[in-house]
Amino acid sequence: MIRRTLLGAAMALAALPALAQPRAPGTDYPNRPVRVIVAFAAGGNADMNARIISQALSTRLGQQFVVENRPSGGGTVAFETVAQTQPDGYTLLVGALGSHTLNVGLYGDRLRVHPLTGVDHITISSHSPIVLVTHPSMNVRTLAEFRAAVAAGNGQVAYGSSGNGSTGHIASALLLHLAGIPATHVPYRGSAAAFQDLLAGRTMFQSDTISFVAEHVREGRVRGIVIGTPQRNPMTPDVPTAAEAGLPGWQATTWTPWSATLGTPLPIRQFLYEHIAETLKTPEVRERIIALGNTIPENMTPEATRAFIAAEIDRWVPIVRASGARVD
Repeated sequence: MIRRTLLGAAMALAALPALAQPRAPGTDYPNRPVRVIVAFAAGGNADMNARIISQALSTRLGQQFVVENRPSGGGTVAFETVAQTQPDGYTLLVGALGSHTLNVGLYGDRLRVHPLTGVDHITISSHSPIVLVTHPSMNVRTLAEFRAAVAAGNGQVAYGSSGNGSTGHIASALLLHLAGIPATHVPYRGSAAAFQDLLAGRTMFQSDTISFVAEHVREGRVRGIVIGTPQRNPMTPDVPTAAEAGLPGWQATTWTPWSATLGTPLPIRQFLYEHIAETLKTPEVRERIIALGNTIPENMTPEATRAFIAAEIDRWVPIVRASGARVD
């Protein structure tokens, strides 16, 4: 009797339909692993966004979203990698202000894949303020003192960034331009490498995302001088805004766009947008993204994302050119 009961239960379970995984309307997407190409090195804000959300998507959609870092060329290598793949949604691109906007001003006609005409867009998962930090040996605590110290260096004070044309590079170059002071840029392969030299005192200052620098500011390893947003941030409450510090023109915020190969069907991009938006509403994902100092935008549909990037290009390209920043 027990044997017959167990057999009957097993047959009943076998007869139940398998739980259907979500699929893009009219397609079987995704039915295999998805590559998520990050335009920057591991450890930065874009990379952490990509990993947190990819992990959630893997669980939600029943397919692995596998993160790969392609940090060369300030994001141009990642763009070119994605542009060469099939437009089927199985290769995605995660970037930042630098890769999706600043490169237009830096490279001009040499840019092989344009952010508006070379890829399609999905959404933006976060916004993150940029903070200017200094090595303690500079012995400055305000923007006015920073300005005087750099000016006294006659262009010899060195600052690092995650690479030529990166967000940190242009943010610092813009600040220097607005303040009317010269300094020497030292590019690295990623924020982590640049920051190690800042901590060692081989460079004197760096502009980077709040998620990257906040802990170091709190522990006194570097000093926060100014934040590039209209309001102070709870992660660095003692760091004044640019307006408070006397340089209101320095507004520097990066963001995390998700893009796909040009020609990727809109139903697939819309499907990804909806599921990324849903993951960002779950407490475990939302709390992790916000804990990095980010804010989470709403209603960043594929169409809204493209319009936002176009507006940012219009805003930043003249700034890049006015700053005199160049890519070797």
